[in-house]
Amino acid sequence: MSRIDNRDVLELRFRDVVSGVTGGERATLALRHREDAAKTVRITNVRSEGGEVRADLGDLPLDDGTWDVLWIDHDGRHNPVATKDPGFSLAERQAYLAEPRRRELRVIRDPQGRLRLRSTSVTPYAEVSWVEVGSETVTVSGVLAYAPRGEGRATAQIVADQRELSGAVVAEADLVDGRFTCDIPLRPIVTQHDPDRAHNEWDLWLRTPSHEEGLRLGAHVDDIVGKKKKVVFPGVLLRGVADSIRIRPYYTVDDELSLLATIGREGRR
Repeated sequence: MSRIDNRDVLELRFRDVVSGVTGGERATLALRHREDAAKTVRITNVRSEGGEVRADLGDLPLDDGTWDVLWIDHDGRHNPVATKDPGFSLAERQAYLAEPRRRELRVIRDPQGRLRLRSTSVTPYAEVSWVEVGSETVTVSGVLAYAPRGEGRATAQIVADQRELSGAVVAEADLVDGRFTCDIPLRPIVTQHDPDRAHNEWDLWLRTPSHEEGLRLGAHVDDIVGKKKKVVFPGVLLRGVADSIRIRPYYTVDDELSLLATIGREGRR
């Protein structure tokens, strides 16, 4: 087993190496940057019991990138740690989102079965878990990610910003214990449609009292990248002043959620 818990503690379960540790000997681990071998960080806060090792990574100075996880043996040799665990658990990933942080740590397994750690700078955002297209609304639900989750109900809005233009649509959102849901009205998007642009994109943001600048809506927790070409939502056709406007949600190249409005034709979805 190889996991990172939501407190950035690396949990390992060994079958061979740790069983040979005896008496007062302590498990010793290090991390080595894949692109700069000179960057090797020894993990000092390591606890072992039986075949299990827990290493606290929270305060380590780790640059962004991929790091080899190394076992330091009795002779001081740095040995790669092998694993059969792919390192992914959706439930654990969702729990990881609940803690405020600016750095994300992930364990991964390379093609040769060696354990690696990936460090990535992150910013708070709004993780989307549900999208539903109605006759005149798009309903979105999700949770705050890497941001403080206050207890109880809080005021919040979903803001749809018209990309590269000045249009904006604001809808009240229900935010309870860090979970949000909102029915985004589509009529205002039709009203503000710019017919001179083939595509009117509307980027979605969740605005809260602690994040008035807005948290971008996106879907990242499931590790499915490239959703723009993999996830297709239905569209809805609404009559405008001159034309019918077709609106549908879509994921951008960065797996962020937006709305696309185009001049549509009857019968298309």
